[in-house]
Amino acid sequence: MEKITLKPAIKELIHRNGEDGSHFDVLTYHGSNNQEKSLGSLVLVGHIKYTEDDLSYAINLISSLAKREFYGEESVLGQDTKRAFGSTLGKLNEVLDDLFKNKSLKLNIGLMAISGDNVFISRLGKFKVALARDSKPIDVLNNIELFNKDAEDVKQFSNIISGKLYPGDKIFAYFPTRSLVAREKQLQEILVQEDQESFKEKIASLAVNASNFSCCGVHVLINELKELPVQTVSYTKPLMSIKPQSDDLEDEEEVTTSTPKIDDDGDPEEQPLITRAQNKYRDEAPENEAPRIIPAEFSINKKITPMTSLTGYFRKMGRMNKLSSRVRSKMFFTIATLVVLPVIGIVVFRSMGGSSELKTTINEAKEKVKLAQMQLTQNNTREARNLLQAAISTAAGLSNDKINEVKDEAMKTLNNINRFSDKNPELYSDLSSAEGAPSFDLISENEGTVFTLDNVGGLHSIKQDNPASKISRIEIQSGFIYSLGSLVSVFNGSDSITTVNLETNKSSSFSLKEPSQVSDATIYEGNLYALAENKIYKYADAVTGGTKKTTWSTETPTDNLISITADGNLFVLTETGKIIKYFKGAKESEFDLNLSPTTGSRIFTHKDSAFIYLTDKSNGFVYVFDKASGELKTTYNISSVGSIKTFSISPDGSVWALSSDNKIWVVR
Repeated sequence: MEKITLKPAIKELIHRNGEDGSHFDVLTYHGSNNQEKSLGSLVLVGHIKYTEDDLSYAINLISSLAKREFYGEESVLGQDTKRAFGSTLGKLNEVLDDLFKNKSLKLNIGLMAISGDNVFISRLGKFKVALARDSKPIDVLNNIELFNKDAEDVKQFSNIISGKLYPGDKIFAYFPTRSLVAREKQLQEILVQEDQESFKEKIASLAVNASNFSCCGVHVLINELKELPVQTVSYTKPLMSIKPQSDDLEDEEEVTTSTPKIDDDGDPEEQPLITRAQNKYRDEAPENEAPRIIPAEFSINKKITPMTSLTGYFRKMGRMNKLSSRVRSKMFFTIATLVVLPVIGIVVFRSMGGSSELKTTINEAKEKVKLAQMQLTQNNTREARNLLQAAISTAAGLSNDKINEVKDEAMKTLNNINRFSDKNPELYSDLSSAEGAPSFDLISENEGTVFTLDNVGGLHSIKQDNPASKISRIEIQSGFIYSLGSLVSVFNGSDSITTVNLETNKSSSFSLKEPSQVSDATIYEGNLYALAENKIYKYADAVTGGTKKTTWSTETPTDNLISITADGNLFVLTETGKIIKYFKGAKESEFDLNLSPTTGSRIFTHKDSAFIYLTDKSNGFVYVFDKASGELKTTYNISSVGSIKTFSISPDGSVWALSSDNKIWVVR
C-alpha cells in the first residue's frame, strides 16, 4: 500500500505599521529532535493591546510557555498531539488568569498544531483561518457554530477545532486587522489561485503600497511525500470538528458540523462542510509491476565529491618536490583555507553564542526573566525574586554579549525590586594570617570590637587595623555567638553555653537541661530563646547559669519556624517568608516579606532599632525591613566578597560578614 506523508511548509507573514500601545508577532516551532518533531508543528499568532505598562513581552512569554508544554517530557513520551495540544491550552489558561488580573489589556491569540494530516486549532479573542481546497475558499472558524462570534471579554482558551488536511491544502491563519478584513475577499481569491511564494509577495506588496497596512499571520502549504505507488484507495474527506477542552481528550465525543442546503421542498438538509469523492492524489499501478530502474541512480562512474578533490591534494603532497613553486603555493593556500577557516568559523560561532548548550542556557535565562516581569505585573514580588535569582544563577559563569545582556536585565529588574543600596562592603580585617591560620566560623560585634570564634575553640577580639587577639579558649567550636556588653556568650546550639567576662577574660560553662537541637537562638536581657521542634523554648538567665527549660510560646504555628530575634518582643521568621511578632508568649501580629528565605537565612534586630534585618548567605544579600509595617527599605548586596559563612548585625545597624577566605567585611 502506498504511504503518503504530509508535511507543512509554513511562511510567517508579519508587517507592522507602528501602532502605539500594540504589539503582535508570529512564532513557529517544529521540535528540536525526532521525538518532538513527531508531535508536529506548533504555530502561535498573537496580538496584544495595552494602555498602561508595556506588555509587548507577553506574546513571546505565552509562546515560550506553549512550546515548553507542547514539546514537554510528558507530551514527548505520550506521542499524542491531541492530548499535548489540550494540555498546552490548560497550562496557558493558568498563566492568563494572572496576566488579566488588574490589567487594562486586550489579548488575541490563535494557536494551531499540525501533525501529519491532523490539524488542531483554538483561539482566545479574534483569530481567523481561511482554507483553500478544491479551488474553493472556506472560512473555517465561521463555519463552526461555536466560533460564530468574537467574544469581547474572553480571557481563556475554550473549544478546540480539529480536522483532516489533504495534499495541496493552503491555509491562511491570521489576526484580523482592519487592513486584512477590508481585503478578505481579495485575499481569499489570491489564496486559492496563487502559490505560497506569490501569496507572500502580494502581502508584502500591500504592506509597501497601502497606507497603515499591517499583517500578522501565516501561510501554510500542505505538501505530499509519496512512497512506492500502489492501488488507489477512494476516501471522503471528513469535516472539521469541535472538541471541547477537557482533561480526558480520549473520551471526547466528536461533534460533526455542517452547513445548510435547501432541498426541493424548501427545507434545510445536512451536507458536509468539506467533502471529496475520491483520492485524486494517488495513482493506480499494476499490482505486480516491478519498480523501474533509473540508470542515473546506478551509474558505475566515480562520483566527484569535495573529499575526492581533497584526497587528490594530499596525494600530490607526496610529490611536492616535483611540483612547480606556483602549484605548491596553490596547494598550501587551498589546504589552509580548508583547515583554518572552519576553525575560525567555529570559534566565532561559539563566541556569538552559537553552541546549542549555550543557546539553551540563554533561552532558559530569558524565559525566567520574562516570567519574573510578568509576575511583577501582578505584584507577586516573591515569585519574581525567585525567577530572577534563578536566571542569574543559570547564567553564572558564562560570558558573551547575549548572556551578559540577559544577566544585566535580570539584575536591573532585581535591583528595582530589592532597592539595592549603593553602599559597598569594606574590608575590616584579614584573618588569614592569624596565628595557626585557623578557620573562623562565628562573628559578632559590639561597640567597635568584633568577636569571632575559630574552629578549634579560640575566641578572638579584633579592632580595625589591628591583628586578631585570642582572649580565651573554650570547648565550643560552632553554634551561635553574642556580644553582650562586658560579656561574650557562645551557645553550641544544643546543650551547652559558655560565657566569657571581657574584664577578667574568665569563662564559665553551663549544661542546659532537656536539650534539643535548635535551628536558631537569640539572647535578650540574659535569657536564651531557642527554636526547636517548631516551638519557642526559654532558658531564663542562661548567660549566668540558668539551665531550666520552659516552653515560652503558647501557640502552635502553621508554618515551620526557622529564625528568631528579640527586642523586648520576639520576632520569628517562617519558611514561607512571614514575620510573626510575639508578646508574652502569644502571637500579636504578622506580615509577609514577599520573599522566599534560603537555607541559612536569619533575622536580627536590637532593642532601639526600627528595622528587622534578614540575611541571605546563598545570594549574599541583607534585606532591611521596617519593623512595624514590614516594608522593604533597602538591600545590601555583599555578594562581591565571595562565599559567606555568617552574618551579624550590630546595634548601630552596621552589617558584618565573615567570608570563606577568613576576611571580615562591613557595610556601615
